[in-house]
Amino acid sequence: MSDKGEIRKRILAIRNALRPEALAQKSGAIVERLTDLPEVGIAATLMVYLGFGSEVQTDGLIRWGWAEGKRIAVPLCVADRCLTPCRIEGFEELEKGYYGIREPAAACRRPEDLDRIDAVFVPAVAFDRFGYRVGYGGGYYDRFLPRAPRAARIGLAFSGQIVDALPAEAHDVPVDLIVTEAGIIRCRDRRSGI
Repeated sequence: MSDKGEIRKRILAIRNALRPEALAQKSGAIVERLTDLPEVGIAATLMVYLGFGSEVQTDGLIRWGWAEGKRIAVPLCVADRCLTPCRIEGFEELEKGYYGIREPAAACRRPEDLDRIDAVFVPAVAFDRFGYRVGYGGGYYDRFLPRAPRAARIGLAFSGQIVDALPAEAHDVPVDLIVTEAGIIRCRDRRSGI
């Protein structure tokens, strides 16, 4: 295993090399897989990150959710590197926030009750098959996920972002499954090997 900084640099270089057409095509394939997942089908409220840069783009998933009558919440970065899920009803309710990432505009912030969230879609730079991730180093999702314990934790990534194993610390919170354009990975428990 390499250290997180080295992995972050290597995988970001691969992901950032994706051409816009490939990014759109692969993101579309991921959204198509997501809409067939039982965890997503039965969910009434989805917390969906807003794709930024070369991340898996999630606007298609959000549009699908609205068409299916699902409540959509997106993350708002607040003080102390915390995320607050805020319900949105249209893309016009968004503005650019921290790091140029879209977030709910001040006048449109409707915090969503954490107990209502059925599935959380988690971005990352890299994932391993145990569900551990390397993000951008802020720990936002590691702090958020325990606050929504009943929600399915679903990582979104391109197949080139999957590595064999990542260094994990006690505070790292794994996802339950990862969806890529190539398939679905049901994460194994690192401790038991299952």
